[in-house]
Amino acid sequence: MSDSLTITYTAADIDLIPRGLTLPDALEKAIVARDKAFDAYGEALVEFDDVLRTDYVKAAQERDAANARAAVASGADPDELRSEVERVTTQRGKAVGVVNGLADRVRHCDAEIYRQWVDALPQIEGELSEAHSKAEDAYRRAEDAYRAARSNVTSIVNTLAYASLMRRGVVRSKADMPLYSTNRDADLIEHSRLWLTNLGVGTGEAVETVRVFDNGIPQTVIRPKQS
Repeated sequence: MSDSLTITYTAADIDLIPRGLTLPDALEKAIVARDKAFDAYGEALVEFDDVLRTDYVKAAQERDAANARAAVASGADPDELRSEVERVTTQRGKAVGVVNGLADRVRHCDAEIYRQWVDALPQIEGELSEAHSKAEDAYRRAEDAYRAARSNVTSIVNTLAYASLMRRGVVRSKADMPLYSTNRDADLIEHSRLWLTNLGVGTGEAVETVRVFDNGIPQTVIRPKQS
């Protein structure tokens, strides 16, 4: 048992139990009990603040002096005033005992939470292993759907560009077509729209076919017509 009025979290600190877990009932009840115990502890600290402070006697003396001065100024008898020094001195022992007792209760709840947590770990580990497998499956399905959707957009972009360019007489077959592609990190929608715009798809802007060199290799590209 500690005589310290300050609680130090050595058993059930805020990082002990991860968020988002479904906890056993016994552990949930232990956490609720600790919250109630801590609330009572905090309320006692507020209630007995003027008794627990290190300078409680000096502060009480200052209040007695101020009260006596005010009494004299109003014509009252200062001897009839309740002594703040007497009050805090009388209450000091009780206050220390109450707050220490409440702090002990919080520490006891901390220890119970830790015990319940350790006891629940086999169950929680099993549930997390199952959740991990399900999360992996969901990720694979999402990844497959993402790749399929990305491939579908790329295919339609290429076909749309081919149809537009052939209609406008820019190309005579798919062999003359540039193929759209982009890396995984690029915004496919924005990037492909820009690519189509540069080919005049949807805008009717004139384009031209030019030969360029890429790393010394000649290539044919279609680009907006230079004015």
